[in-house]
Amino acid sequence: MPLNRDDILKLVDINIKEITVPDHIPGWGGQSLCIKQLTRGQQDAYYKRRFGEMTMIQSGKDENRKIAIPSSYGHDAWICTQGICDEDGKSCFTEKDVESLNGKSGDAIGWISIQILTFSGMHKDIKDIEKQEESIEKELKN
Repeated sequence: MPLNRDDILKLVDINIKEITVPDHIPGWGGQSLCIKQLTRGQQDAYYKRRFGEMTMIQSGKDENRKIAIPSSYGHDAWICTQGICDEDGKSCFTEKDVESLNGKSGDAIGWISIQILTFSGMHKDIKDIEKQEESIEKELKN
């Protein structure tokens, strides 16, 4: 029998796993923590934070095209607030903790964020989007 609305909404489908930070990251190496997969809403929020909405602006008689491409930096701490959790899947941080996490080791926060993105099945999507951005930037230069 196929899933119905109630069945789908009752599903517990966000996985949790324990990861161990590599030894080469000072202060963090060998320590373990739990991460959870990002929800669809968190993934969408990440894409919007990271890539924004590309808009085309036409101006002047020549109608010069401009596409604003947001910075692709500064989102690792936010990802960590969304994906680091306790063993039961309860978030350890809120968005208010982003600035505090920004003050931690870039190697550690960057590595953890990649683990969260990969565990959430997003790593390939991000590489594809970065390739598209590079293509758009090249096109605009021509």
